[in-house]
Amino acid sequence: MNASDEWTLVEQTEPAPQEVEMEMAMEKNGSSMSLRTHPTVAEYYGNMTAFLSLAIFIASLLTILNICIYSTTVSRLRRHLNKPLRTPSILMVSLYPIISLAALATILVPYSWFICHTVMHVMFMVGGPIFRTLLFRYVDSEQNYVKESGGEAVQLTTPPCCCWCLCLPMVVPTKAKLCISRYMVWQMPFWQGSIMLVMNILYYRDIQLYHQVMYFFIPFIISSIVLGVWSLQITVRMITKLRGDYQLRKKMFCLQLVVMLCKLQYLVLYDQLDGIKMGGEYPINHTVYKQTIINILILVEMVLVSMMAQSAYRTPIQVQVDEVNKDKEITRI
Repeated sequence: MNASDEWTLVEQTEPAPQEVEMEMAMEKNGSSMSLRTHPTVAEYYGNMTAFLSLAIFIASLLTILNICIYSTTVSRLRRHLNKPLRTPSILMVSLYPIISLAALATILVPYSWFICHTVMHVMFMVGGPIFRTLLFRYVDSEQNYVKESGGEAVQLTTPPCCCWCLCLPMVVPTKAKLCISRYMVWQMPFWQGSIMLVMNILYYRDIQLYHQVMYFFIPFIISSIVLGVWSLQITVRMITKLRGDYQLRKKMFCLQLVVMLCKLQYLVLYDQLDGIKMGGEYPINHTVYKQTIINILILVEMVLVSMMAQSAYRTPIQVQVDEVNKDKEITRI
């Protein structure tokens, strides 16, 4: 064999630079997928670690604690609220244990994280219309509010639109304007619900297409949330002038914490924790550890929010019921 034949044989055995780059890219993508892919239930429990076992135990305790707080709150509301206020008040305090159950389900079944995250999101967009209904039931109805307010003008410069609404004049509430406010809140469950339904279908049917189009939905979700929260803030300011001792701002803050903790905080931590190396290779990978930590944090926060909501929903009815009971006791004596 001469030198030219040996050189030809070397060229044939050595891989081309393009092939090497393709193999490296495939290995990199495979490594990335092993870190991002969610395991099946069998793989998850077949490779359980001490950290995940402890996380499931803590998550279960926090969920039980939240349910206990919820049960105590509901028992108090049923005793001290009249019928028109009882149902929406109980529905409002029910948001937080449902979110806790969704966070627990994410830890127990990591593959269900997107559905559970959607449930957390739904709790806010459903809680908005319920809370608005409760606000006007504090003053009996929208028509009764117009009569009680006496045509007093309301400022529109409230968060989250307090900066760019400075040019808007004060508005006198009327039936037509309250109707517009109602539509601004009720659009949330229909508009965002449709978007989240489409995103769930895309995520579980074609995840590559989901990653391509998910950013196009974000502006619509944000604008819907801003409109709904703005209308609720204006309504809270309106009703507070007539029912200032009902802790309406505190109740509104409890509702806002749902979207801040379960949506905004979730997205921020989801990206920030990528800089910390956790877990190993598939199936107990970085994504499983990351989501477990985030959901444990949400469970702790939901316990605190439930306690805050329990304090907020103690008023206004309890003092009135106690006074009625005292009157009954005096009458019996």
